[in-house]
Amino acid sequence: MPKLDCPDCDRGIAMHELETRTIAQTTGFETSYRCPFCRTDFEEVKQLM
Repeated sequence: MPKLDCPDCDRGIAMHELETRTIAQTTGFETSYRCPFCRTDFEEVKQLM
């Protein structure tokens, strides 16, 4: 299973370990992700693979 590298703490995070938050807006949905280790928020996961 591929892991992502956290942009802040550089730990490897499995996709199922990511904390996600999706907010409904008038223009659609916005999803953000959080590292479960250092709690850093980031927007894109594609660039971390």
